[in-house]
Amino acid sequence: MVSGVVVIPFPSQGHVNPLMHISKGLAKQGIKITMINTDFIHNKLLKAMGEDIDQILGPNMELLSVSDGFPLHQTRDNIHKLFVEMMNNLKPQLENLLANMSNHGLTCAIVDISMAWILEIAENLGIKGAIFTPFTAAHSVLNISIKDLIQSGIINTEGIPLEEKRIELGSLGIPSFFHTNDLPWRCIPNKESQKILFNHLIRVQRGCKYAKWCILIVPHVLEPQVVSLNRKLLTLGPLIATEAGQLWKEDASCLHWLDHQPVGSVVYMAFGSTTKFNKEQFEEIAMGIELTERPFLWVVRQGTEHQLPKDFKGKNGKIVSWVSQQKVLNHPSIGIFMSHCGWNSVIEGVSSGLPFICLPYVGDHFLNMKYITEVWRVGIGFESSSGVNRVVSRWEVKKKVELVASDEGIKARSKVLAEQIKKCLEVPHGHSAVNFDRLVRWIKEEDDVAV
Repeated sequence: MVSGVVVIPFPSQGHVNPLMHISKGLAKQGIKITMINTDFIHNKLLKAMGEDIDQILGPNMELLSVSDGFPLHQTRDNIHKLFVEMMNNLKPQLENLLANMSNHGLTCAIVDISMAWILEIAENLGIKGAIFTPFTAAHSVLNISIKDLIQSGIINTEGIPLEEKRIELGSLGIPSFFHTNDLPWRCIPNKESQKILFNHLIRVQRGCKYAKWCILIVPHVLEPQVVSLNRKLLTLGPLIATEAGQLWKEDASCLHWLDHQPVGSVVYMAFGSTTKFNKEQFEEIAMGIELTERPFLWVVRQGTEHQLPKDFKGKNGKIVSWVSQQKVLNHPSIGIFMSHCGWNSVIEGVSSGLPFICLPYVGDHFLNMKYITEVWRVGIGFESSSGVNRVVSRWEVKKKVELVASDEGIKARSKVLAEQIKKCLEVPHGHSAVNFDRLVRWIKEEDDVAV
């Protein structure tokens, strides 16, 4: 199958999953989609979809893969490997692949912001492009506005702040609580890693200038000021989940278990696809949720279950390795979402009208928590938010669950916010519905004018 649109995610669950949902939506509009992943990710997708792959993908979508240059059995959590070696390994392969596809009807490329350098290649081939970013609108704007940050005297040419302070960039709609510590490349603790990520973002800038759109999973209502001041931003959220895009097989047995729990009683606990708590923190979370004596559903990824303490009985709960998170969050038995605050999870949680307990782990998680606790006020966080290495105790876990469970204000605000988000998807006038139609028309070359 020859594609009209090529979609290229960054090789990570939180980046692949939303782009897969967007691709499925475009394919339903009759647009031919080819998604290109690394062999490592591609194999996981195939395994998760199994024999149902043709039914899940449908007739207008296919998956291709290229080598990232590393053996499949190796881990890929080293930042130099991800942002330097892997990108260098992928470039010649993608150049050849896109050149071949451009001779067979390829007209458009949608790429993850971390892969935006690809749009330089696409531009030279006469292929129009858009970037996708799985972060907040404000975080995304900072990612593509390094030149503005330098010219405003906020950072130097190496990404180092001239002064530790709040970021004042009202012209871009950046919220007043953003600090120089919240700059994307400074959300990781290691100085050398910060330098690698900043240099990668400099490389990304050159590709971003060729993008017509910056596609977001953010519902407009969550960050209206940032979105209204940056006309390149195209808000499509919240995305409707499909069976595609998961890197692990989903355990559907939890839905049957939830059917037998009281309405609003279950604490759902999920900390993303890459979070790695140390053994002590893992134990404290386990013993803390047991102290609450409340029913809980906990996603413990395969390969990490050995960290559960031996004296943990978990008699009130159920532990699963992976789930369809949207289905779980929308189940009436779920009452609280304890999360690492990855942006995909945040969007899914607030769209479901659930109050949050925030246990951020790394990167933008801490910034996302500020939206939950300070801006929308639909959850609370642990005091460890300012100390990455501090272990949250079991008694703190118990206390936070009890606080949220008894806070009617947080619950009410969560429901109101979910209703506002729902309106974004309403056809024909909801922001996300209008923007999705605009994206479709742009791809089909029915409309190429920003509104």
